[in-house]
Amino acid sequence: MPSSFVKYSSFDVDYAPAKVTKWRSERTGLQLVYINQPSPIVNGYFAVATEIPDDSGCPHTLEHLIFMGSKKYPYKGLLDTLGNRLFSTTNAWTSVDQTVYTLTSAGWDGFKALLPVYLDHLLSPTLTDEACLTEVYHVDGKGKEKGVVFSEMQGIESQSWFVTFLNMQRKLYAKDSGYSSETGGLMSELRHLTNDQIKEFHKSSYRPDNLCIIITGFVDESELLNIVSGFDSELDPLPSTPNKRPFLDSKHDEPLSSTIIEEVEFPEKDESMGEIVISWIGPRSDDMLVNLAVDMIGAYFSDSPISFFNKHLVEIENPLANEIDYNTDDYVRTTMNFSIGSIPTEHLKLVDTKVKDIIKEHTTVDNFDLNYMKQILHQQKLKFVSSTERSAQIFANVSINEFIYGNKDGKDLERWLKSLEDFEALEKWSSEDWTSLIKKYFVENHSATILGKPSSKLNKSLKQQNKDFLRQTKEKFGEEGLKNLQEKFDHAQEVNNKSIPEDIIKLFDRPDPAKIQFIDTDSFKAGSNTLDFPLYKSDDEFNQILSNDTPTGFPLSFHFEHYKSQFTTVHLILSSTTVDKELLKYMSVLEEIFGLSVQTPDGQYIPYNDVISQINNDLIEFQLDNGFDGQFYELINVKVKFENQNYAKAIDWVLKILKYSVFEESRVKVIIEKIINSLPEKKRNGELMMYSSQLRTLYTDDSIRKAQDSINTESFYKELLTKIENGQFKDIENDLNRLRSQLFNLDNIKVVVIGNAKALPQPISTWTRFVEAYNSDSTNNKKGLDFVSNLPRAFEFHSDIGEACKQRAYITTVSSTESSYLAACTPIPKDYFNKDIYSISLACEFLRALEGPLYRGIRGTGLAYGASVRQTVETGYLSFSIYRGADVQQAWIAGKKAIEDYANGTQKIEQLDLQSSIAGIVNGVAEAESNAYDAAAGKFNDDILKKRGPNFIYKFIDKLNQVTTEDVVYVLKKYFIPLFSPESSLLFACVPPTKSDGFTKFLQETGYQVSVEEIGAGEPGEEAGGCCSGDDHDHSGEEDSGSETDSDSESDSDSEIEEAD
Repeated sequence: MPSSFVKYSSFDVDYAPAKVTKWRSERTGLQLVYINQPSPIVNGYFAVATEIPDDSGCPHTLEHLIFMGSKKYPYKGLLDTLGNRLFSTTNAWTSVDQTVYTLTSAGWDGFKALLPVYLDHLLSPTLTDEACLTEVYHVDGKGKEKGVVFSEMQGIESQSWFVTFLNMQRKLYAKDSGYSSETGGLMSELRHLTNDQIKEFHKSSYRPDNLCIIITGFVDESELLNIVSGFDSELDPLPSTPNKRPFLDSKHDEPLSSTIIEEVEFPEKDESMGEIVISWIGPRSDDMLVNLAVDMIGAYFSDSPISFFNKHLVEIENPLANEIDYNTDDYVRTTMNFSIGSIPTEHLKLVDTKVKDIIKEHTTVDNFDLNYMKQILHQQKLKFVSSTERSAQIFANVSINEFIYGNKDGKDLERWLKSLEDFEALEKWSSEDWTSLIKKYFVENHSATILGKPSSKLNKSLKQQNKDFLRQTKEKFGEEGLKNLQEKFDHAQEVNNKSIPEDIIKLFDRPDPAKIQFIDTDSFKAGSNTLDFPLYKSDDEFNQILSNDTPTGFPLSFHFEHYKSQFTTVHLILSSTTVDKELLKYMSVLEEIFGLSVQTPDGQYIPYNDVISQINNDLIEFQLDNGFDGQFYELINVKVKFENQNYAKAIDWVLKILKYSVFEESRVKVIIEKIINSLPEKKRNGELMMYSSQLRTLYTDDSIRKAQDSINTESFYKELLTKIENGQFKDIENDLNRLRSQLFNLDNIKVVVIGNAKALPQPISTWTRFVEAYNSDSTNNKKGLDFVSNLPRAFEFHSDIGEACKQRAYITTVSSTESSYLAACTPIPKDYFNKDIYSISLACEFLRALEGPLYRGIRGTGLAYGASVRQTVETGYLSFSIYRGADVQQAWIAGKKAIEDYANGTQKIEQLDLQSSIAGIVNGVAEAESNAYDAAAGKFNDDILKKRGPNFIYKFIDKLNQVTTEDVVYVLKKYFIPLFSPESSLLFACVPPTKSDGFTKFLQETGYQVSVEEIGAGEPGEEAGGCCSGDDHDHSGEEDSGSETDSDSESDSDSEIEEAD
């Protein structure tokens, strides 16, 4: 087929295994970018530049309505239904200047089948009135406001970050500027938005010359061009008069003419802590050198504990702030933002002044620290290269920005991505160059500051407004009117949910999972590792190198996962069970161990700021945390990442930090004050507070998950601060040193090395000094970590309530959110090889799939933004969760009915459903191991921690293929129905205070014994508790970008094979 696509650019990336090629159709203007970077996953990003001068939310509504069907395929959910079948998932996000639709597939076969169908949905959607009613906004028969989009915005509109960023947009940009609009849609505007307005916005924005297709992974390039060319040939050609390019052809917002400082209130009962945002409109986005330099200035002031803002505002006694983040909005001109959180409310203006004073100080050569800037440059460059080695996401993001703001000739992409020459140019800059830049863009350039102040008065008035609105709505429509509204909604649901003909689905053949090229890495063992597992290589030259380099009787256990890379990561994995339970609450202090001073045996003292500075020179990442690879949270993990040549330096730092760091009173006091100051912000997060309740209920005091919970430790850290102020720090120091000695000993340390192991000089003997330092210590009388006989499992730490798992419900109220969150849990087998595990996995995938039973019954009816089911063998729980509920009671009822209907045969599970569910699991597995590091970590997790043997993925898929519809119905009855019975489940929820009484009454009538905890009203009550996957639960957060929305952020981030297997 003749193609209209002309190649604009093609180049190899100098610093990552990637090649980038860009084409543009001369006939329609459609753009195509292919980023060839080997991975089992193919990712598609379909970007539309979306400019709108109001808060109607048209861009965001289309992000949802596109998935309701196209004129060629007029069926709601066809994209997701086919995606489930074709090893693929879809999603989308809307931010200020773009709406981007994503397609993620395991392998090319599924991706290429779905691609033209997806593109047809983008440019030819049905946009029916019925879809607008259910997806955007409606009032139900009880007078309650619903709609998927409305529910989503209701959940965030009163949150502090949303309020501050929206007000910042209003101050920086003109009223008619697209950059000043809330593209997600304000609730007040969504109530009046019409489908005709949405259609008009689609007509003006969703056109071929305003669409860019970006694809990453490994695909057949000629097939790709043929598919896109075939789609392009059916589109209308470019008009004779060129269309306006969004933003570029509009009036541009220039830097501010005067400095702005404005105080805004957000609703919050606790008025102790506020936040601020300081922003500048900066350089043009196409000046890449200056933009990189500005980014480095942002890091210079805020990137680490020794950066200048942190040094003067955070890492001090009586901290003025808890965290300082720098980010940019990459528009026609780059906007630079410093976000500063957990500020004592009375000091909001002081912090703004101090930030600007610190910046101004660094406009003089004498005050500017050129050496530190060179360190920042080196560190940021390595982090950038490392991230591009692991993922093509950065390349895709740059491609989206180049599409929106780049020159029409397509040459900017190579200029922006090919090399690191801008980093190299900045390395030659003098102090004069840097200070001139700071003066130009951060001092002489006017800023806008938004002081975000919590207000209990506003909180009360909003609650009253909501009550009044409900009352007025009922009065406005009356009983008959409300009945008509419900009938109108029910009719819309009926129209939207017409069945997709099976013949259409069968037109798309299931791909062969055997064709997916999963990444494999080479495994080796050394030292005292005596595990006899078949994954270890014995016939490799590196095996001999390890043997020759291992001193006789070396007491440290090593596991290596090798693949080619510029970087290597070392994990020291330890068991928390060696620590006395009364010391576990100190773990949040110990997590800051890389920020302490060091005192070595030879008398050398290194102050904490020098420690951080030197570590930043030698390491790319360093942290102490719990868990490994997002699982096994009763383990402690010390992780350091470095360039391969810095192996010896990395080990030396691990020794200095773990063995010789010093718990100085001044540093420990600062850490404790930061922990305490972070609490008000955490208490504003309803979902986090619900999971806090779970952790505090389900686990014993021996569990590190409970011990580190912020609500559980609130009084503990306040008492520690009082002790310090009363001159009793010695007791705290003794406790911390006991914790250190109980945790860090050779019997409890297992070393896991992931990366370019074969490039490491003296891979074992380099650890000799580390071993000698710890050999002199007496061993802990508690048995250390043993992957075979003493691996701590989460279910071993269940409390009596967690073990019984019945009859109780725990409601937490948080005043700062209008959304509700819920999680119920019930016991499941704790054995990875139990035969029911495979059927439960398939049932979970079937129920929670996009356009699956829970999606249609809960999200599709506007009851909540999302709902899911999940099994976690490590905890021994199956869970049902509701995310951002508009009506949590009805969402729970709908979830119960959806599962019961399939369990009792009212609805039938078809073989096609099982096939799609298996495909969904396969896609999740491939996505979880989409790069060499994740594949290596997953392999260790699977083979060593879970002991499921090599190639378990293939065995797991084979087992899934043997599951029948009868098997799924069996586990639905045995495990899923009990989720909704008080006799076999625990329930946790976080709701706004106004909904607490009604939901409490409902649960009591259902048969639960209900405890209610009000967060923010003092110390948590004794009954408050703690399920299932609290710290595993991750949602794409709008907080990253102010107003960005995400179509399917309720989807579980972990693959079913990780959860179940």
